[in-house]
Amino acid sequence: MADVGGPKERKEEEEEDDVVCLDPSFFMNREYEMTTFTYGSQVLHLLCSSSASSLLDYDLTGQLVWPGAVLMNTYLSEHPETVKGRSIIELGSGIGITGILCSRFCKEVVLTDHNDEVLEIIKKNIELQSSSENAEAVLTAEKLEWGNNDHISNIMKEHPVGFDLIVGADIYLSFQLFYFCCCYFQF
Repeated sequence: MADVGGPKERKEEEEEDDVVCLDPSFFMNREYEMTTFTYGSQVLHLLCSSSASSLLDYDLTGQLVWPGAVLMNTYLSEHPETVKGRSIIELGSGIGITGILCSRFCKEVVLTDHNDEVLEIIKKNIELQSSSENAEAVLTAEKLEWGNNDHISNIMKEHPVGFDLIVGADIYLSFQLFYFCCCYFQF
């Protein structure tokens, strides 16, 4: 007859059986809806979520459109000369609404976010724009975690002349971000 261990060993095994591990995807909302946004004469069709997943360490606030982006896009649609013909990098792009609007007037837009799940949404929204007759710019998505030298180096390698403008709506501005911008972008 096999030895099944003493009472202490059996109790530890029972406790291990009670542990429930959930896959990180359990906390993510991947139910994106095609949503229409209108800014002046510009109509954008983008995938976004009606609510952001944000539990534990899963910062997916970029899954939806925040008020600062609405204000910035309203301004840009009324003043397209602000970005006309320029190259732009957008920090914290979320679903890409501001960068995609800018692409209607610019020559190049690089949309960035630090979250891989949000980057997937950006890439899907970029694909949706490829069939649009309104897109003037080259649109790309890049991973960028502020202060991550590898991410910054990759972007600068792909865009060695830099960018004419840095845009960002509803992003957390800190000294670290200001320092990052001053160190890595030419003004």
